[in-house]
Amino acid sequence: MKHVRVGPLVRATSATSVVIWVELAQPCTVTLSATLDASPGQAPVQVTTRTITVGGHHYAAPQLQGLEPARWYHYHLDISALATPAPNDSISPPDTTVDMLQCFRTLDEAETRTERSLRICYGSCRRLRHPEQDTLDALGRWLIKHNGQREQLWPHVLLLIGDQIYADHPPLPLLQMRPQMSNGATSFADFAAQYNYVWTNTAHVRQALACIPTFMIHDDHEITNGWNGTPTWQAHLLQSGQEHVLIDGLVAYWVYQGWGNLDQQQEATHPLMQIMQEAEQTGEDALATLRTYIKQAVLDDTDLHWHYTIPTTPPIFVTATRANRSSTLHTDERYTPTHIMSTQQMGELCDWLQEQETGISLLVSSIPVLLPPCIGLAEYLVGVRLWTDAIAPLRWLGRQLARLQLKVADLVGFEHWPVYTTSWHKLISSVAQQAGDVVVLSGDVHFSYSMEGRPLVAHGLHTHRPRTQPSTLYQLVSTPIQNSLQTKERRLVRVQAFIKRATYGGLSTRVLPLQVQHSHVDTRHDLLFEDTVAHVTITLRPEQEQKYDIRQEYYGIVDGELEVIGCTVFPGGTTDH
Repeated sequence: MKHVRVGPLVRATSATSVVIWVELAQPCTVTLSATLDASPGQAPVQVTTRTITVGGHHYAAPQLQGLEPARWYHYHLDISALATPAPNDSISPPDTTVDMLQCFRTLDEAETRTERSLRICYGSCRRLRHPEQDTLDALGRWLIKHNGQREQLWPHVLLLIGDQIYADHPPLPLLQMRPQMSNGATSFADFAAQYNYVWTNTAHVRQALACIPTFMIHDDHEITNGWNGTPTWQAHLLQSGQEHVLIDGLVAYWVYQGWGNLDQQQEATHPLMQIMQEAEQTGEDALATLRTYIKQAVLDDTDLHWHYTIPTTPPIFVTATRANRSSTLHTDERYTPTHIMSTQQMGELCDWLQEQETGISLLVSSIPVLLPPCIGLAEYLVGVRLWTDAIAPLRWLGRQLARLQLKVADLVGFEHWPVYTTSWHKLISSVAQQAGDVVVLSGDVHFSYSMEGRPLVAHGLHTHRPRTQPSTLYQLVSTPIQNSLQTKERRLVRVQAFIKRATYGGLSTRVLPLQVQHSHVDTRHDLLFEDTVAHVTITLRPEQEQKYDIRQEYYGIVDGELEVIGCTVFPGGTTDH
């Protein structure tokens, strides 16, 4: 492993395949081999690939095929250097003080009709201002401690839901090594250095990523604070000559996060995947080609398919809610109703929801759909656009109101689902017509909570449904992994927290109860203000159609160890109606 700079990371995993991502110090050939833990004498499954160069950095993401479902494997990387490493500004990982567990478990087969549970660990927002409070580091230690019970306790997947790096606020140790980043990351090398640091800053962080299938999605801090927060954000960026920050940030996101999310066989036609495959064959540096393609996609406002699905049981749809929000160069267009994702992605999401038959659909959104009732109602009202198609006097009045609404949204940071009313109503309408419930996992807001929302719809919409009551939308939020609300923001959230219910936008919402496990835990009216990762367990009961159980536990650091500090209480202990 002397050639490894970052990783290895267990990435896109299915019942029969796995991707192992790694950054290396120089061009190499990489042979990935995996052996069944239950049959160590069996011949290993192997694949060999060459590194791909991007911006002078060298990466590999070999994919193993033909694995057995729901089995534990031990994997090994055999690395052969092709050349003497060239000097670069990567940060060498620290010396490891623990033996690295290099293993993974393949996912269950979807067709199995026996009762089974899906365990998901998730979180967002890892700023690393206080590394001793880093719950991702604590998760690595927890995994080692419970290695003997991994089949019963370890999560099947780890979801990192936005803000894996704070490109606009690099960690102090990184700034000391790269003082040119004092105003934030501006080049691919800057972004790469941040990923390098946050994924190698301790041996236990490396451990967590080396053994749990990890899926990721971006939020704003992968580029800069407030990325696409307003309809004119991108126009202002282009006019100021800073487009290279957005382009290189997205290139780095693709290389470090997006690439590893995808099954390389099923996503072979993805344009960025094709660029990587061509670079592997030619040996040429792919940075310029990636920049050109992503720049054109940004300028044309086309969807690069940052969203994807995970073949768990039940499956997961991971939305991308930053890259393709409403944006415009024209003043008049900014006053129209807005969307949080492209029309194409929304269509795919709605179609996917209609296809689910397990009784529960799982979505990931870096931005919450449901917010604490007072905040959610305020955001929705700020997003409503009146009289956009009315006669001239009312249309003029509507634009003046919209101008005020945009100022309020920008001033208080309203940029979640409720303020994007076009997307909001489309999603709520789709949920209302579901044959089962919808659970959304999110982060972003730097405090944790759980909510439910029930669509207000006519019974006629549900004549085809197997249940007499409409579907429920559940919103689960776990954040931050390591960060905190600023004092002013925390005060505002706490003040409104006593309001537990609100109805708006065709949805009746309420905050779900939180059971606290430790006296030191900082809570207010079922909102949790701690560094956490959450562990969600969903148990399907196929012998009872449309029935399942769900439990969420929040893990925080107690006396240096990761422990359960709270859990969500769902109605009646189960979400079946």
